[in-house]
Amino acid sequence: MSQEILPRREAPSIETNDARSSKKSTRAQRRWRILARALTGSPEPIGNESDEEVSVRRFTSFGLLKCAPLVNAPTDGESSWCEYSTRLDGRSYDVQIRRISKCFTASELIGFNNTGNVCVWPSEECLAYYLLRNRGLCRNRSVLELGGGMSCLAGVLAAKYCNPSAVTLTDGNVTSVDNVRCIVARNDMTHLVECGVVQWARAARALRQAVNGNRLKTRTVDSDEDDRLPLGLYDVILSADCLFFDDTRLDLVETIYGWLADDGIALVMAPRRGTTFQKFAEASIKRGFIARQTELYDDTVWSRHLELLENNPEYCPDLHYPVLLELTKQKKTPPG
Repeated sequence: MSQEILPRREAPSIETNDARSSKKSTRAQRRWRILARALTGSPEPIGNESDEEVSVRRFTSFGLLKCAPLVNAPTDGESSWCEYSTRLDGRSYDVQIRRISKCFTASELIGFNNTGNVCVWPSEECLAYYLLRNRGLCRNRSVLELGGGMSCLAGVLAAKYCNPSAVTLTDGNVTSVDNVRCIVARNDMTHLVECGVVQWARAARALRQAVNGNRLKTRTVDSDEDDRLPLGLYDVILSADCLFFDDTRLDLVETIYGWLADDGIALVMAPRRGTTFQKFAEASIKRGFIARQTELYDDTVWSRHLELLENNPEYCPDLHYPVLLELTKQKKTPPG
């Protein structure tokens, strides 16, 4: 099931913008506090808030990839190693992933989106599985993952099994990128994969400044580290579950547009989460993308989705089922 995305008119509401923003902000803050409490082991709620009202981490995986701890793997008290694996069409796929096990403070979590350091979210799992099912998408092509979190699982599996020409894995958080560098080294992919800190607001600003009537072939963006991360145009851009921050929506759209080759494709996987998915799709169209939305992008994922609807009362498709958004650039029509 796929469809072209068209801008949607919002129904009028008697609630003011300030009131809606206040409610969203309060709910988000409560979710952060619950997440921080879970990670630090604190059992008591804060005030009168209810975990059932605001927590969305009740569903964790579609079970597409098995995760097993690695024995005899190096440990440092703050991390552990596991193996993500699956078998498709008679072939086995596996990758070793470093999981950060330390307790994050509330300030660490509420900084630049640090949720990717906590877990691998279902959208990243589904995007990784989709790429393994469609390995030709990345073959001999340059690949960029944006907002890959603690693992960049989709980008790592694409690098290992999809025969890309080059892969760049990024996140806006230094801790995430350091962790991904460890993962890339352990899986012997340093010859193929670059890692770097990319925050979309900074990237979008640099991309806007770089375009003065003509597209540049290469660009650089300052990272949070001392070095500069070189970034060119990419044939495939990946992004999983990165649409839930309203204030970064346009920056992410601009970053994807600026770094996507004219004949490239961006694969954005995320749940609908109310209107966030739709608003991102509409912003992408406004920027100049052709946007195609697909719910049934893989038979196995869809089958798991139907099973969960039937048997798991904690499964909520609006929060948990990732929809695939494919972004391509509109073809330029020659004059005359």
